[in-house]
Amino acid sequence: MSLKDTLNQLTHYAEGMTVLYVEDEIQIRENTHLLLKKIFSDVQTAANGNQGLALYENGSFDLVITDILMPEMNGVSMIQKIKELTPSQPFIVTSACEDSSYLLDLINLGVVQFLLKPMKTDQIIRILHEVVRNIYNERKVEEFTSNLKQELLHQTTLLEQYKEIVDISMIVTKTDSRGKIIYANESFCKTSGYGYDEIKFKGHNVLRHPDMSTEFYEDLWNTILSKNTWHGTIKNLKKDGSHYITDTTIKPILDEFGEIIDFISISYNVTELYDLNEEIWQTQHEMLSLLGEVGETRSEETGNHVRRVAKYSRLLGQFYGLNEEESKLIYSASPMHDIGKIGIPDRILLKPGKLEIDEYTIMKTHAKVGYEILKHSKRPLLQAASVIAHEHHEKWDGSGYPRALSGENIHIYGRITALADVFDALSCERVYKSAWPIEKIIEFILSESGKHFDPTLVDLLMDNIDSFIAISREYKD
Repeated sequence: MSLKDTLNQLTHYAEGMTVLYVEDEIQIRENTHLLLKKIFSDVQTAANGNQGLALYENGSFDLVITDILMPEMNGVSMIQKIKELTPSQPFIVTSACEDSSYLLDLINLGVVQFLLKPMKTDQIIRILHEVVRNIYNERKVEEFTSNLKQELLHQTTLLEQYKEIVDISMIVTKTDSRGKIIYANESFCKTSGYGYDEIKFKGHNVLRHPDMSTEFYEDLWNTILSKNTWHGTIKNLKKDGSHYITDTTIKPILDEFGEIIDFISISYNVTELYDLNEEIWQTQHEMLSLLGEVGETRSEETGNHVRRVAKYSRLLGQFYGLNEEESKLIYSASPMHDIGKIGIPDRILLKPGKLEIDEYTIMKTHAKVGYEILKHSKRPLLQAASVIAHEHHEKWDGSGYPRALSGENIHIYGRITALADVFDALSCERVYKSAWPIEKIIEFILSESGKHFDPTLVDLLMDNIDSFIAISREYKD
């Protein structure tokens, strides 16, 4: 590096630094002071060790430059006293050859930078550059360390507060990589009824509720063992045998190599909300069932007809692969399949004999009437009921009504309810017909597979016919 570049870099490093320069020879002191002033923002001078020590005791200096041989107090004695005040104080010592007897004492005092007299400008600049760069770098390291400590303290304080908030408001557990519980907060213990010592090092299977399937937990574990976060709702078993329901997030904690250390689970207790939703759903279900029964009673059907159709529909939906929410929807909505019959005149609805063509045309409008009654609601349950009312007389081959839909253009709710409705109608005795034997019902439904009914649903019904017969017997008229 050129002398000019060294000087420029030195000036950058020296910005804001203060220097004490002690020299008894006035000419050297003044000349060197002029050079130092060009580099440092604050330079103070002294003619001997006593003056230098007095200035040091009344101020603060980043660098002390001193001669050795001076009157009243030499440089070595002054350095000793300053070191007692500030052990880390940096020094540059200027010395002539005859001062060599002091060098060992100075080295023992930690002084390692020397300028030999007579001093040359380039020599002064290079020594200053080395010393000041070291001071600058040390200050930066100290500043960074201080900032890091402050940030760590800040983050630690925040984390403690966050942990406190989390512990107060949420259920927290930590498990090791084998699934054993290694931490549980007070909220967990209060909610589950287990003390930490009772649950420590046990697996979460102690909390497993029988309503939760093995497949559910297999999916959960496969997700988190793949280092992905899992989120869902879990029904848990309390120590006293009752249950609680949590909205849970489980996150794998990874080390610096990306390997799983443990798992953190954070949960909200949503039991009360879940129970409230369940109560609302049950209320809605009962209301729709009652309305469905009223409609069926008017046409001299029994109330058990809608109950059986509801149970058949839910079972078929589950076999078909509908999720729990959709299965519940079709269970609660299917009793409304014939609600449109309230719009059919008694002379037609209650006619004991076969309907004339024009009468049958009017009778078929009950599907559209039911849809029109229900379609304006934004509630999922009533929306499902409107679909079922509208499409439960559509046929797989397109020969049904009111819109002659075919195949999968018919909503799955409509296809399921159509099969459930016919199966029940054939199974039960009416004033105008006797109940069919199960063999004849099976023969008829098989003959209508791909015509009236969705073939997949027919296969599911036949594969599980005993379950449907059991429902028919349980809710017999």
